[in-house]
Amino acid sequence: MKMFTRLALGLPLMLGVAQAMIEPFLKIPGEQRTALSEQLEAYVNANRARDWSKLYGIVSDTGRGGVSKETFVKAMEVGHGKSFANEPDLLRLDPLLAEADKNNEYDVYGCAHAQREGEAYHGVAVVHAVFEHGGWFFTGWTFTIPNEPCKVLADPSWQPLSRIPWKLPMEELRNLPGVPLHVEKPKR
Repeated sequence: MKMFTRLALGLPLMLGVAQAMIEPFLKIPGEQRTALSEQLEAYVNANRARDWSKLYGIVSDTGRGGVSKETFVKAMEVGHGKSFANEPDLLRLDPLLAEADKNNEYDVYGCAHAQREGEAYHGVAVVHAVFEHGGWFFTGWTFTIPNEPCKVLADPSWQPLSRIPWKLPMEELRNLPGVPLHVEKPKR
């Protein structure tokens, strides 16, 4: 009887977690979910492949900070060197939760795997998704602060300790000469 009670009580929780794992984009309008999922996969693939030219086309206006493709590629090469890197390389992201902010943009949380100078990093990360110019673009990604193990995402009541405002260009572009620290949102 105890086993049955534990199963009966735990089943709704397990089903809720399973549903969240199957469909992390439930809060995204239905007709945009597939496009967001595909674009997020392209974003992660471009990061993993270090294809900075391709990544430029997937980064939002705010994330690019008004720089040219050539400047973006050079900044990414400097920020993501093999022997010295300022930023980790995103290798994998398993999205588990998307939350809308007050601007109807989305923070997509998931379990991330990254590498910096040969050292592996794992934990909860967030990618900021913006629907602009008729498609999905990303302002950037980061591990949550403080970084938490991926297992916390199994808790349906999990919330980040703080939300990132995402008003600045990507970290790699913030210290470039002539790059503004604040970029106005484009008119939609």
